[in-house]
Amino acid sequence: MIKFITTHYAELLEIIGAVVSVATLVVKLTPTPKDDHVLAKLIKLLSALSLCNADGSFIGCKEEK
Repeated sequence: MIKFITTHYAELLEIIGAVVSVATLVVKLTPTPKDDHVLAKLIKLLSALSLCNADGSFIGCKEEK
């Protein structure tokens, strides 16, 4: 399983991006707020697993002020 993921990580990331894009489109086309909350939770989960923060910085890197 790990070998498959390391071999095909680019394709897996493309699939995840496509699924989130299509889900976002569907959510914007539907009038109910319930699906908006589900999508927000999915995006929050993906953000938690991401190495890049929402502000564009990377996890573990601290900016000097």
